[in-house]
Amino acid sequence: MNVLLVYPAPPPSAWPKGAFRSRWIPSGLACIATVLRRGGHRVKIHLCEEILELNQYDRAAARASLQALMREFRPDLVGLLLVTSAVPEGAIVAEDAKTLLGSQTLVVAGGPHPTVLPEELLAGCPAIDAAVIGEGELTMLELADHGISPSVNGIVFRRDGTLVRTLPRAAVKDIDGLGPPAYDLFNLKHFMEPSRWLIRFLKLPATNLRTSRGCTHRCSFCAGHLVSGLNVRHHSIEYVLDQMRRAATELGVTAIRFEDDTVGADRGRLLELCAAIRRAGLHQRLKWEACLRVNQASDEVLAEMKAAGCIQIEYGFESGSTESLRRLGKQTDIELNRRAVELTRRASLRIFADIMVGLPGETEADFEATVKFLRWARPEIISAARLCPLPGTPIYKNLDPAARARLDWADFSYPDSQVNPVNLTAMPDRQINELYRKFQKYFIRPQVTWALLRDTPAAERRQQWPLRKNLARFVLRHPLKAMQVPW
Repeated sequence: MNVLLVYPAPPPSAWPKGAFRSRWIPSGLACIATVLRRGGHRVKIHLCEEILELNQYDRAAARASLQALMREFRPDLVGLLLVTSAVPEGAIVAEDAKTLLGSQTLVVAGGPHPTVLPEELLAGCPAIDAAVIGEGELTMLELADHGISPSVNGIVFRRDGTLVRTLPRAAVKDIDGLGPPAYDLFNLKHFMEPSRWLIRFLKLPATNLRTSRGCTHRCSFCAGHLVSGLNVRHHSIEYVLDQMRRAATELGVTAIRFEDDTVGADRGRLLELCAAIRRAGLHQRLKWEACLRVNQASDEVLAEMKAAGCIQIEYGFESGSTESLRRLGKQTDIELNRRAVELTRRASLRIFADIMVGLPGETEADFEATVKFLRWARPEIISAARLCPLPGTPIYKNLDPAARARLDWADFSYPDSQVNPVNLTAMPDRQINELYRKFQKYFIRPQVTWALLRDTPAAERRQQWPLRKNLARFVLRHPLKAMQVPW
């Protein structure tokens, strides 16, 4: 069977915006492709965002490119990876597949959105035949082998005008056995070019790797665990080392972004991995970045990570208010946030701070506490956005039905929008909107500009000039506000 795996882009109403461009290889699709090829199927992967970028964001040209691939490859099965923001574009891809290839072509959708809202997705997208719930490797293999039937676990599908949900699929215990990602199906020249967006903001040839699936916690805003399920399953140390060697030799990268929800889920295993990286000499060939929860930071862990080649730690600080953190179910507090900063500074590692605004019950005092924390912490990287009530999360489930009905999936692309369809805070709309506007304009954007300038190689003067110009303009126009930015 011919299988075409497609990653639709966010809709034109919400993307592209800003300077950020994805250079992440979708490892989920890559692993599905490996399993399908082992099962004897021919596979191609099409990433709509990549094609859009290569076509200067000409939507018509990008759509025509995918249509041409469909006509040439004639897939029997089209699999869509759908995050929430890509649902509108995914529906268009599904309709094109049915129109160009015929109604007999199977179109299935997987990923976080189909996992949590399968019935709603199928009701709203008649060209999609089935939704895959949870991890897709074995489910997609069964669909390719046998088609849609009640015997395929982990799907919702149409039958005689009704929606049928099959038995849940058990999580794969031996994730090493799924095989390595099928990198050869991607345009590696595009992904391996030195980029600022993987090890932000360092311009390095880099790629993303996964050492585990799942997370240790269930924060009320996070949908990360919905596809991978409960608990954490680790790849073996040797598997991770093999993938690192492959990245360095076959892909030619010099940096790795470990995409685990947290590499610190098992402290002993993280220390073992760091020691193994050193023994293999990979710390001399590859820099890397990873996520930690603030309560997982310690002098020993950070020192071992540093010695193994780590250069940057991403922390989900989220807020500088203990009360806001409590309402999010983070099981952390401002003291743990501060402790993580101090320990990371002591280890001479860069800090990547994830921050959210518009939190449930957030007051102006909570908001100001976050600003105060960032001024104190002075992280190298700040990623700040409004909280999105992602489907499947407790925050989404607790929304008033009227508020849920107002949600537009397109708005989930860039949650730094000034439009706020759902106000979860304890502040009136006008107040939180104005606070957020000023936060972005006078605090985050100048800091990001400075960070980009700081990490721009000296040889790239042409890229430095507009950054210097923007910073100088900001400082001259807003000298008092400039003193408050965490440079």
